[in-house]
This record gives sequence, C-alpha cells and structure tokens, in this order.
Amino acid sequence: MENRAMMALGSILVLAFQAAPGTAQALRTERAPEWDALFDRHSGWTGADGIYSIPLAGDEHSGGLSAQHTLFVFSDTFVGKVDAAGRRQAGSTLVNNTIALLAAGGPDPDRIRFWYPRDAQNRPGAVFTPSTPGAMPGEWYWLKDGVALGSTTWVFAERFESPGPGRFRSVGLALLELPPGSAPPFADHLQHEVPLWLPPSGPHGNLAFGAAILANTATAGAPRPDGYVYVYGVRDDSPVKKLMAARVPEASFIDPAAWTFYDGAAWVADIHAAAPLCGRVSNELSVSPLPDGRFVLAFELDGVGRDVVVRIGDTPVGPFGPITTVWTAPEPGWLDGVYTYNAKAHPHLSRPGELLISYNVNTVEFADHFRYADIYRPRFVRVTF
Repeated sequence: MENRAMMALGSILVLAFQAAPGTAQALRTERAPEWDALFDRHSGWTGADGIYSIPLAGDEHSGGLSAQHTLFVFSDTFVGKVDAAGRRQAGSTLVNNTIALLAAGGPDPDRIRFWYPRDAQNRPGAVFTPSTPGAMPGEWYWLKDGVALGSTTWVFAERFESPGPGRFRSVGLALLELPPGSAPPFADHLQHEVPLWLPPSGPHGNLAFGAAILANTATAGAPRPDGYVYVYGVRDDSPVKKLMAARVPEASFIDPAAWTFYDGAAWVADIHAAAPLCGRVSNELSVSPLPDGRFVLAFELDGVGRDVVVRIGDTPVGPFGPITTVWTAPEPGWLDGVYTYNAKAHPHLSRPGELLISYNVNTVEFADHFRYADIYRPRFVRVTF
C-alpha cells in the first residue's frame, strides 16, 4: 500500500486555468509530502477524516502558519497502535472526534500534539459530546469548520444519531465556543444550539451550515474585506449536494438575529429562502480569497469520487465559473472499496502563490482499516497558481 502511495508522490498535474478575464495561466498540482507525513502516525491518533484547520490568531492569509498556532479538528478517528508492517493493532478504537494543535512554524511532526479524553478504564473517547438542551443520549458530533474571532474560537459541530446498525442521520447543529485563554482539550468550552440547520422537506434533504467559513475581514487578512464572516452550508438533495451561503457581521457572530442568507439575488433573514449557489459539491469544502480579490471554491466533485476540483467566483457567492479538476486521486486504485471525499483548501497553511488542499481517504471494507492502516488519513496536494 505505502509503495503505491509513494509512487503517487511524483505525480504532477498541469492544466490551463482562467486567471482573469481574457487571460490564462498554467496550474501545477503536486503532492505535499511534508503534510502527508504530519498525519502518518503509528501510536495514539492513527488516522481520521473531517480535517479542518483553524488559525488561532485569526490570520487566514497564505503564509500565516509561521506566526500562529493552528487547531485541527477531526471527525471519526482511530486511536491505538500500528505495527511496522502497517497493520492496525487489536484494541484500536474509533471515536467520533478529536483535535490537534500544531505550533507555529510549519508541518513538523515534533510540533503537533493530538488530544482525546480517556475514561476511568483508560478507554479513549470524543473531545466534544452533545450537551445542548436538544441533545439526546447516544448522539454525537462530527466537527465542521471553525474561525477565531478576537480571543474566542468558534467551531461548528453537526449532531448525529444512529437510526439503526451502520446508519447515521443528521439531527441538528451546534456552535462550540472555546473561550479566551482556553487550552486543549477545551474542558471549559460552551455549546450553543444555532438556527442554521433544516430537516429534510419535500424534495430537499437536510441543510447544515458550517461546511466552510470565509472570514472576509481585515483581521483575517482578506484582500478585499467587507467585514462579514461567510458561512457555507450544504443541502443534501440526493444525489446532488448543493451549496448555500449565510453571512454575519464579524462583531455579531453569535447573534442569531444578525445572520442573513443569500436567496440568489439578495441577503434575507429567512433561512428557508436560501437558494443554491451551485451543485455537485461535497459535504466539506472551502471558499478562499485569491490575491486578486476573487474567490476559489474547492471541493470533491459529487462528494465522493476521485476528482479534486475548483471553481472561481468574483464574489463570495459567485457566480462560480466552470469546474476545473486540479487533482485525480490515485488512492481508489489501491484496493477495491477505497474512495476519496471532502476536499478542501487550507489558505493559511499554504505558501504564497499556492493553495494547499486536503482530501480524505476511506474504505467500505472495515477490515481493511486493520490490514492497511495507511488508508485512513488525510492526503494533501499543492496547487500553484
């Protein structure tokens, strides 16, 4: 397995890209092996999906990694040991969410620490468990995007339940508040239920915001700030997932009355009036500013597949241009049942002139998680504009 992965490290994709009206330039995409290696671990945290990166000083611009710590949040995570042959060992446990803190400076394995609690029997568990008034026993959080505003960090968390063996269903959304001075594992965090989630209705699936956050503010280093924090949602109109947008003034982030939703022409107060910006997106994605003031939407085409794609828009709500494939993941060719999903960009982890993009790798064969521990961890590519 790892030999096949190493063969892919040399893969480079070069394609034409519309840089600005009437012009074109080449995009170059290649592996980012130093970021892959950061999450290739053999003890404790040994693999996860759902990776989001949050710059804790709030500086989102490229190159911002060097001067600030980064909080990573993950969803389903394996905790345990992996042997020298790459096999996950008996006793490994899957927990619903974990976190990591990377010290300022770069992707150095010695500068990252992972957190997950243990109970009285030393069994690992999730960092965040639902405790809002609407939460029910047995529910769990999968973590979504987050943002640092001032001295407080906010993380969206989608609440799920299991209606039967091997099944899961979204039932709500919370906003986790990490107070000023709080440190991992954030035992003093607060949980707020937020009206940024809708259940299935008619032909539409559920809508959950928090899939991506764009802080288009001067504090975040945006090239053309407007003072708003944009929060993107995905409506699961199976088989096509559709992108929606909300926004709120930076200073009013926690005020439900200050949120508005894009209805295709204007910003309105009614979440039910939100209109899709585009389709074929993944449940996790990103919208990031480019130095020229435009915005790049990065996602996995159709949610689960092999194509990491981007679309470019003139505003945070588009209209977004044609789909451009920047990477075709090789991992699904390793074994039957392996798939990739939920690509997204990490602007502050990127070097100037580049965009670092991650995607998740998984398998439908649960036993293969133990035979080949290398499958289940994020992979990274670097797109040079």
